[in-house]
Formats: sequence, structure tokens, C-alpha cells
Amino acid sequence: MVISIIPAFLLSSTFLSLVSAYSFTISTPRQCQNLTVSVTGEDGEPPYRLLLLPFGPSPLPDNVEVRQIEDIPFGAGETVLSFPLRYPDRSQFVVVVSDGAGFGTGGTSVVTAVLPNDDGAGVCFDPSTNVSPSFAFSLNPPNQIVQCTPTRLWWDNTTVQGIPSFLGVIPGGRSFVVPEGPITDVPSQGTGFSWTPSVRAGTTLVIVGGDDRGVGSGGSLVTIVSAGVRPNEDCLDDDSPSSTPGSPAGPPTSTGSA
Repeated sequence: MVISIIPAFLLSSTFLSLVSAYSFTISTPRQCQNLTVSVTGEDGEPPYRLLLLPFGPSPLPDNVEVRQIEDIPFGAGETVLSFPLRYPDRSQFVVVVSDGAGFGTGGTSVVTAVLPNDDGAGVCFDPSTNVSPSFAFSLNPPNQIVQCTPTRLWWDNTTVQGIPSFLGVIPGGRSFVVPEGPITDVPSQGTGFSWTPSVRAGTTLVIVGGDDRGVGSGGSLVTIVSAGVRPNEDCLDDDSPSSTPGSPAGPPTSTGSA
């Protein structure tokens, strides 16, 4: 799967939400300059939050990864958030906006490219030092999500704080909280739970892990949902998430396969 990026300066800055009567806009993303996110519409329920999620490989030499997952609250009663974008030029990201009604209610952007800074700002990250999550999680079957087929999300219980939780982020689609089943211990698979993903095959899905240290403390895993050898659609309905359910929030991109 190849994802091609339309430069942000060619795009409109106003976009529709998928799942709510409120929406958000973002300013042109530039390395080490402030990114401004503005909530529009009157039907959101403050407080608002923003999830900034790296996507795709690092463009830095030796693939050094400096991008961190950021979960940023808006100020009390505020509908505008501005923060420094510590992502390098030519890297990519996805934004999810939430409110008091739940995760992802403001929509999810498609994959967006970072442009070079234009104000002479210096580098705001160490291009020689990798960042890493506080704990790691795994999938079973390994590294894949199959439509309507049970998947085990698991982790090493000695590395987490509290009980981990997980989010499903669909670029250009409807993001969601991964429902957590009974926690069990399985030999060679650590501690975890089983989840049957009602997500359509072909969907780009990012699983984000977190624990008491915050959203994203477990890093993220990107996968393309597959149909499986014997496709099962029993868990799907008209509300099942997919990559293209409607007009995405955030700067649009084009996707294709090769």
C-alpha cells in the first residue's frame, strides 16, 4: 500500500467532521513552527483534546525517529489550540479531535505532510536521538488485524502502569476506543484481551496504546485490515468504521495501492 501526500499549501484549511456537528481546521504544518487547530461549530461539548499521531517512516538519516505521540488539551473553554510542531520536514501525521462526548467526535484527518519552516527557526528536536514508548504491545495473530476475526492485544505486565487501554485511529475515517474484554494471562503472550474488530477490510488502522502515563505511552502500530482466507462479515453493519466513510476532517490526501 502506497500513500501519496498532497502538499499542505495546495489544500483548503476548512474540513468537515465525520461524526459530529462540529469540525476543526488546522493551519499549514511547518517544521518547528506553531500548528494551530481551531474547533468550529456550536455542538461540541468542551473540553476539547487533540491527539497528534506520527504516521509513516521517519525522513531523517538512518530513520531516526524523533516524533512523539502527543495528547494535548485545549485550555478551559477554548476552541483554539496552538503548539510547536516538533516533527521534521517531509514527515507525516494524523490529527484526531475529541470533546467531552468522547474520543474522535470531531473527526480524524487524513495523512498530512509537514513542510519546511519559513521563518528561519532552528531545529527543535535532536535528529540523532530516537524516542521510544514506555512499553510495547503486540497482536496475535502477529502484526495483523483480520476483519471480524478475534485478535489478542497483549503486553508484558511488568512494563505497564495500571491497565493499558487502546485507541483505533483511521486516517480520514471514524476513530474509536478499542473495547477491552476480560484481561487474561497466556503463556508466551503475556497479559492481554481478545477483541473482534468490526472494521472493514482494506482500512488503514493505527492502534495506539496507553497506560496511566498517558495516551501513546505504548506507542502505535499501523496495519491494513485484511479480509482473511475465508472472509467473515458477520460483525459488520452500516456503522462499521472504514477508511472512506465520508468527508474527512483535516487536510485531505490521496491514497492508492501498488
